[in-house]
Amino acid sequence: MGMTEVIPLFKSHYSIGRSILTLNSLGGSDEKGPDSIIDICSEANMKSFHLVDDSMTGVLEGYTNSLEAGIDLRFGLRINLCNDIKSKDKEYNLKEFKVIIFCKNKSGYERLLQIYSIGSTDGFYYAPRVDYNLLLKYWNDDDLALCIPFYDSFIHKNKFSMSNIIPDFSNFSPIFFLESNDLPFDKSLRNHVLTYCGDKYSTQEVKSIYYKNKSDFPHYLTFRCISDSNPGRAKKTLAKPNFDHMCSNEFSFESWYEKI
Repeated sequence: MGMTEVIPLFKSHYSIGRSILTLNSLGGSDEKGPDSIIDICSEANMKSFHLVDDSMTGVLEGYTNSLEAGIDLRFGLRINLCNDIKSKDKEYNLKEFKVIIFCKNKSGYERLLQIYSIGSTDGFYYAPRVDYNLLLKYWNDDDLALCIPFYDSFIHKNKFSMSNIIPDFSNFSPIFFLESNDLPFDKSLRNHVLTYCGDKYSTQEVKSIYYKNKSDFPHYLTFRCISDSNPGRAKKTLAKPNFDHMCSNEFSFESWYEKI
């Protein structure tokens, strides 16, 4: 990953409720429906793309369809990291944070599959979780890469919530992602990340992509409202969606493409 290149990080509909992009095969976009990441990348003459999903359910479809299109898929799993997956208490949300684990090759995929399998069974508590011991058991720097997302990281949670998370990266060399999406706190968060990293950790500019065009933002927001309307929760509406990081239409492929 280069230091000046802004890498687009696509998310698919397999991250339920988080994206309106699919992994359909080349030509599989619906003119009146969702766009395919494969089509988007093909139209932009991209030779590869990074897919960051919250599960591994769509990896096979993404790999098969991207291979047929001659595009290289680079997959990353976004998952909660905590100190101990056996610990399950009411303050869990203050003690865990998101990380992204990228597989670099077939061996890395197999390692990641083992990590996810345990994280989604033994580690499951409202969502799949892993801890440092689990990562170390299957870790190999030649096969896997640990990245810290810009949003929902321990830095984000420590600065903007009641969390006081102290991560243990003594056995890892994480790469910290930086984003600019016109959110009110982006600049402040960026400064916190850069201060934390100093000369010790590498950073990488990225752009999270949940929909193709800026004009798709209302459709995306509608989809989020529908998919997140569960019994017992306050009803989500377009007037009051109450979603974190959702006051900007910059999470689009168009926003990334117009700046390259």
